[in-house]
Amino acid sequence: MIRLLVGDVREHWHVWFGVLAVATAFGYMGGWFASFSATAAADPMVSTSFFFRSAAQAILMFSAIAGCVVLSSTARGSVVSLRRTYALWQVINIPPVVVGFAVIVQIALVGVFGLCLGLALCWASSSTVFSALFMDIDLFEGVRLLPGFSLCPAVLGVSLFVSVLGGTRAARAAACTPPVMALRDEWSVEGASERMMPLRWLAALAACAAAAWCVSTVDPVLAPVDFGQSTWLVFLPIAIPALITALAPVLLPRILRAATCPLSRWTAWLLARGSAQHGLTQSLSIETSLVVAMGVVAGFYSMMSLMEQYATAYDLPIGSGFGFDPRLACVMFAGPVILAAVGSCANVALALRVRERDASLLEVLGATPRQVCVVSVLEAYMHVVTAGSAALLAVVLSNMIAAHALGLGAGSAMLSVRFVPAVLIAVAGFVVLVVAGLMPVLRMIRTAPVRFLNE
Repeated sequence: MIRLLVGDVREHWHVWFGVLAVATAFGYMGGWFASFSATAAADPMVSTSFFFRSAAQAILMFSAIAGCVVLSSTARGSVVSLRRTYALWQVINIPPVVVGFAVIVQIALVGVFGLCLGLALCWASSSTVFSALFMDIDLFEGVRLLPGFSLCPAVLGVSLFVSVLGGTRAARAAACTPPVMALRDEWSVEGASERMMPLRWLAALAACAAAAWCVSTVDPVLAPVDFGQSTWLVFLPIAIPALITALAPVLLPRILRAATCPLSRWTAWLLARGSAQHGLTQSLSIETSLVVAMGVVAGFYSMMSLMEQYATAYDLPIGSGFGFDPRLACVMFAGPVILAAVGSCANVALALRVRERDASLLEVLGATPRQVCVVSVLEAYMHVVTAGSAALLAVVLSNMIAAHALGLGAGSAMLSVRFVPAVLIAVAGFVVLVVAGLMPVLRMIRTAPVRFLNE
């Protein structure tokens, strides 16, 4: 069985490459966590120990949540591409339960290999990156980062947990593949429509419970006296995007319809809108990756702004202590941003063959190459607008909840929303999606369209 699993991964390496890339990105951030933790533990009494310990906790917290979401969507995309293979396994009398377990093992194997690559990449580059970011600060003069080899088993354990947790939905999709799929062409097999499954409802309830617990730790009467109790509110920018992601099958199609009202006189817009709507029914992977990155980063900046407003309003001594150094932001939010970028690219790459066929069909039906490119760019724009709208909803909701817990009005919550981080990530995501979306179109333009229709 092991030979079958390894051989299948090797045979379909182009399908598993997305999971490998996400696992490598997660391993890279895991290397930073191990390095910072080991450096902080080497001498707990030095002045930099608190920074390294806090940075390690932030990396673990933000990257683990983003890793679960991105790996789940990427793994499901890979499994959907291999549904015919898993149907063939059932034809040769492998039970569906064993198929699901085999998928978990495959994801774990690819995840461990990617983790090792990410750790090696981090150890090779961490000193250079850290020096470029922080060596002009007197506090870090003479500081030497430790590799943290002793924490590798812990990082491996977290990676395996994230792989299993993120791959559960993909394993279920593989186990539910009907054997009749073996009779269909591999590239014509579409995934089941995204819908609210029990696991998504459980994730949504867990996110709601986490948000409620964060709010319950704050007493508006005592907050001006004991402001430290409100620190748990900074976890809201993690819980609320997780909630939006869990409810994505319900929310994102409606957001897409509302945010991209049809322009009846522009055919390219209607085609792009229809393609984006169909894509959402099959996979939410592109949007969920961007929602996590934009929601977490912009939500944290907005929460810090709200805290600063509150502290200033009550003349607390920490009223000016919420400035956020961009270099610290690189450390804290590199995980979600890198994972979102890698996940988006991986999921677009998985759909290259389908996109080539769609572009070929448009050209055969009379569209010019320029029109096909415009449709591809507009579709990328719609994906980013949908994800950005969902992320903005998460940011506003987390700020409104925090403002209510602190006894502030809705106006303070809205004024403290920071759009710039989300806009920067959205622009980067749009560029990535446009480049990835135009690659199959340009390849089709250089080749006879009928070739892709016959493949």
